[in-house]
Amino acid sequence: MDTAAEAVRRRGYNGVSLDQIARDVGIQKSSIYYHFSSKSELIGAIFRRFSGEIFSFLDHTAGNESRAGDRLMAYIIETGSLIEEGESICMSIALNIDRESLQTEIVDDLMTFHQANLAWLTDTFELGLKDGSIADIGNPGEEANACLALVDGAQLVARAHRDSKLYDQATLLLRSRISVSNPD
Repeated sequence: MDTAAEAVRRRGYNGVSLDQIARDVGIQKSSIYYHFSSKSELIGAIFRRFSGEIFSFLDHTAGNESRAGDRLMAYIIETGSLIEEGESICMSIALNIDRESLQTEIVDDLMTFHQANLAWLTDTFELGLKDGSIADIGNPGEEANACLALVDGAQLVARAHRDSKLYDQATLLLRSRISVSNPD
């Protein structure tokens, strides 16, 4: 599953084959079919696992960071870590690029993932209005949409140029609005 997840994040759904995954792992393709009836079932399973990891990150961050600025900075750092020196992108972005090839269940999971991220970001910007740790907040829902578009787009630019520094450059203006409690 780890090999398949990495392949999706690097090549997208349409760029992944069960033959290649089996070769990369050093197993027979039939071994994959023992656990998953299709490529789509495997990709759905790895996306649900990835979603669970991100949802845990969001819950953990909200539970451990009382200031909106700290939460948002953690989110920007976490999403930036997914680009791995510009070689890959967030699995949700990779799958959305090939959305027409996906089964309905995976598309539904992508929508759930997107909505959960937006809800978390909206809550973060609402908190930022109260605690002042994020400057110049307008409508929290609009801020959440803009933030998600920014970090997703920044990942795509970094991936296109295979340069993770472009993610940092693209998110610099947003990061400059954040006051973190411990700037280290």
